[in-house]
Amino acid sequence: MATEAQVLEALQVNMSAAFTRGLQAANPQWQMVATKVPSSGAANFYGWLKDLPGIKEWVGDRQLADMGRHGYSVENKTWESSISVSREDVDDDQIGHYSVIAQNYGDQVAIFPDELSYGLLVAGFTTLCYDGQNYFDTDHPIESDPATTFSNVIGDPTTDTGEPWFLIDDTKVLKPIVYQERRPFVFKNMQPNEEYTWFNNKYAAGVDGRCNVGFSFPQLAIGSKGVLDEDTYAAAKELLGTMKKADGTPIGTRATKIVVGPKNESAAKKLLARMLVEGGDSNIYYNDVEIVVSPYITA
Repeated sequence: MATEAQVLEALQVNMSAAFTRGLQAANPQWQMVATKVPSSGAANFYGWLKDLPGIKEWVGDRQLADMGRHGYSVENKTWESSISVSREDVDDDQIGHYSVIAQNYGDQVAIFPDELSYGLLVAGFTTLCYDGQNYFDTDHPIESDPATTFSNVIGDPTTDTGEPWFLIDDTKVLKPIVYQERRPFVFKNMQPNEEYTWFNNKYAAGVDGRCNVGFSFPQLAIGSKGVLDEDTYAAAKELLGTMKKADGTPIGTRATKIVVGPKNESAAKKLLARMLVEGGDSNIYYNDVEIVVSPYITA
């Protein structure tokens, strides 16, 4: 019969392997909308260029672009999930189901950035970004001469009540969301000589990590809570494609992905995944952009 030490060692090995299987089997989608940025402190401060200048002929002195005053901090948060394992279960070698729990932890850790990233995208209608406006808003300031504003919304988010959908450009150095990682999630096994075990007659295990999410440039995404149809899609695509720099020149944004929740999946596929429309005409928006469906996009 196996000793407690041998059973515990087997439990640790099995749970670690199961955690890894869960990580590898998961299919996260946060990379579709977020750029991973490393962090080495309690928070990252993001100072943005007021406007990235275009390339022009060098005549006379260099024309230096001043750093904009806008910026904001994204503070790292610590996240965890833990379980206790009965010492009697270890003594009786009843440990098989704990590997299932560990594998589920692996899946949760892989998907957790999805929950943060898509959750922040949905909250963008009521959450401020670096310029002091809601990320999805009608009057983002442009410090041009004269000063002007731009919109990155379709419809009226204050009165529209549908499930949000988003048209984004994911080809730039930064995507709409910044996924800031301070310490990657790790799975920690229990140890028999820890104080917790002595006082509680249980072993402990779990996962923890430090990270957070924030917004990048609002010019990279169009948001709407209105109906998703050909007219609103065309309006969103035009709006995204006409984003300008302060000097009036195009940024070069273009629609590459449409991000929807379960309620708008059918509408997105009807709009973009059919070669022909009613009447047999060719669908001019067939495969126009990639469809991303996330369960974390909710009304």
